Amino acid sequence: MRTAEQTSAARLRGGFYTPDALVDLCLRRVGELVPRGALRVLEPSAGDGAFVRGIGRSAELRGRVSHLQAIEPLEIEAEKVRRALRGAGLTGAVSRESAIAWAAGTVETYDVAVGNPPFVRYQFACAADRVAAGNLGDRTGLHLTAVGNLWIGVLLGALSRLRAGGAFAFVVPSECLTGVSASVVRDWLVRECEAVRLDLFAPSSFPDVLQEVLVLSGRRGAKPATSLGLRLVEEPAGGERIDRAHHVGAGQTWTKYLLSPHQVAALEAAAADERVTRLGGLVAFEVSIVTGANAFFTVTASELERHGLHDWARPLLPRIRHAAGLRYTPVDHAATEAANARAHVLDFSAGRPDPRGAARAYLEDGESQGLPARYKCRIREPWYRVPGIRAGELLLSKRSHRFPRVVVNEAGVFTTDTIYRGRMLTPDLTPRAIAANFHNSQTLLSAELEGRSFGGGVLELVPSEVGRLALHADEPPATLMDELDAIARSAADPEALVRASDASLVRRGLVEADVLAALGNARRLLVARRLARNRRGAGVSQQDEGNDVAAAG
Repeated sequence: MRTAEQTSAARLRGGFYTPDALVDLCLRRVGELVPRGALRVLEPSAGDGAFVRGIGRSAELRGRVSHLQAIEPLEIEAEKVRRALRGAGLTGAVSRESAIAWAAGTVETYDVAVGNPPFVRYQFACAADRVAAGNLGDRTGLHLTAVGNLWIGVLLGALSRLRAGGAFAFVVPSECLTGVSASVVRDWLVRECEAVRLDLFAPSSFPDVLQEVLVLSGRRGAKPATSLGLRLVEEPAGGERIDRAHHVGAGQTWTKYLLSPHQVAALEAAAADERVTRLGGLVAFEVSIVTGANAFFTVTASELERHGLHDWARPLLPRIRHAAGLRYTPVDHAATEAANARAHVLDFSAGRPDPRGAARAYLEDGESQGLPARYKCRIREPWYRVPGIRAGELLLSKRSHRFPRVVVNEAGVFTTDTIYRGRMLTPDLTPRAIAANFHNSQTLLSAELEGRSFGGGVLELVPSEVGRLALHADEPPATLMDELDAIARSAADPEALVRASDASLVRRGLVEADVLAALGNARRLLVARRLARNRRGAGVSQQDEGNDVAAAG
């Protein structure tokens, strides 16, 4: 994860501006939702005035805006918004403050809210915005103190100021469909809106926007509800138009609504099978070793030799790509070490030799790099003593390209937080059974639905999402694990592992062939959507590393 010092000022404030095509679409959606008459409009993330200029050129809205309230904390940008107001001939005001703080403090209501809230990771938000998010949460009854991204607080602050019947249209990141933090947005929409529309776009539709986006539009209802009419529309370049309507409730992710009704029906039928359980009831997967400075605490064999660090070395699987099969054996680890990968993690625990003797020079080198001041290091005493150094029976990739993999840890290696470690919770199944049952279309489709995809199309799962993955709690034939391990190691096509796993489920009578075929088609559809983002050529790894989420605004 990047620190604030490694991130540009533009990204820290979400300073990427909205293309006119997105602005105009938002305004068209609002125009379709609001009745005739004068409108009070709120723009909570005004930036350089893109939406103000858009209203100025909108034949539908320009003559109807009685007042436009814009929020923009930076003076240099606020002046651009003032000029845009004058240029468009609109009556309005620009407030120079945090949109979240403004929403927490105002009592004004509006007929329309539009904009493109800043996509800024919450750890980069200023302390004032964090306090304001708590205040807004107290006022609205929403849990906003631990949201993952600033766009959530800005959006919900604006939506909370809409009157009943008021319309909105916002550019939001696609994580709105499935992200853990965005669940507060989805649940608000279910409770407070009459209906919601999502306009989706083919990858690379907006090259200057650094994250996949969609347009979220709808109208606030007059009273709280328990379900929501959701419409998804997409016109992919050269593809088939998608226009699907669903009824959704609270507490759900929305990715499955990208699927056809037939695929959704197959998914729900398969999930209802009593032989299918949640992975979290069988295995406890958790975040592995958090060093705070992997480049220092993980080393190659040559570095181990050069610095004399053997007394503190533990075997490490550095990346899931170094595990070619479904078993990571001592032979595999010897190959990882021979490739001069970072195959060792340094354990300076109290029960091991004091490193201030033979390893003193190495520790001093880390101090010269400023490592004791890093967050994870400075909260430890001493800074170089990394906690939680223990191995898991099973290993699971945190981020993946085509699909996540579960690997049996036969070598007893350790992992950093790029790979989750798993501990068996049941005596009824073996670790080999979990790995052998994991790589089928039903389980991997649940990973696409529970996880989220950031820049570059990388799929990421957090432990709570891993726990919700669907798995057949069945001990497979003893030979199956070795067969699948051999396929994973030798096949040039990674889908060969999925096909073999599917065939095993059908042979064992666990899933009907036609149901599994529908689930496979659904998974491939979602994977293709996700991987299409790699076509932008941003240098994203197609293995397990993923990349930082870029802001867009």
